[in-house]
Amino acid sequence: MSHKKLGEWNATAICGNDITSSVLYVSALTIGVAGQYAWISLLMVAGTLFLFRKIYSEVVGALPLNGGAYNVLLNSSSKNNAAIAATLTILSYMATAVISASEGMHYLHHIFPSFNVVLATLGLLLLFLLLTVQGISESAIVALIIFILHITCMLVLIIFCGIFIVNHGVDFFIQNWHMPLQSGGIFKALILGFSAAMLGISGFESSANFVEEQKPGVFPKTLKNMWIAVSVLNPLMAILAIGIMPLSEVSEYKNSFLSHMAETYWRKNIGNNYFCKRCISFKWSCSYLFCRSKRLDKKNDAGQDSS
Repeated sequence: MSHKKLGEWNATAICGNDITSSVLYVSALTIGVAGQYAWISLLMVAGTLFLFRKIYSEVVGALPLNGGAYNVLLNSSSKNNAAIAATLTILSYMATAVISASEGMHYLHHIFPSFNVVLATLGLLLLFLLLTVQGISESAIVALIIFILHITCMLVLIIFCGIFIVNHGVDFFIQNWHMPLQSGGIFKALILGFSAAMLGISGFESSANFVEEQKPGVFPKTLKNMWIAVSVLNPLMAILAIGIMPLSEVSEYKNSFLSHMAETYWRKNIGNNYFCKRCISFKWSCSYLFCRSKRLDKKNDAGQDSS
């Protein structure tokens, strides 16, 4: 019995929630090692992703089976190579789950500083473990709603930060641009920034994990949409960050980066309203947790398909 296939935007939302949620942490990490040149490192990653997109689209298009890189290697190489790829993929997913849970709890800790981040992270991982054991299912409609909300909030933050720069000038940008690099020369800063920025494209392979559930021709479109999103959001957030705050503040608030950007705009343009600032921070923590929870659901489904 045939089931309904996913269209472009439903499929994009499922994997897009994954990769676009990286904007909540990757810009701060890249600025931490590349300083004012972080946006260049992020653009370098976007260029790398563009080349990989072409290759991945052709390979998976020729072998449209769920499981991503595992099934590709299983059908084009030896079983040992496929098993190694599967093992590394599982380890990657485990590391991503820990990083995602920790980052989400740091955003929540920005609002309620009384709880322990480590214990809260363990509790969140345990919660999703129980949901996975119970056989949690994926909802394309819910994923699409979350995706639209997430992108809308990103666009609102970008607009407000742009307004901040228009109203207050480019003094911060000029000051940050002439700051000495902590990592040494420009080349070393770009390489270190590139390495850190690669975390921002974690999840690009997600679409291949459910390619059989997509309508014909949808898979390349999901890759294109994800590439556009990550190529615009991550570098733009890095540029805006060095235009509205000193670099030292980026390191100080790297675990709740976008919350601090929103609060900076609010504090300088509207006022020091505690309730409104908490609401802004709460939005970012919820957005991160929802986006990453969809990723964990999809990884579980992909693992079942591969086995």
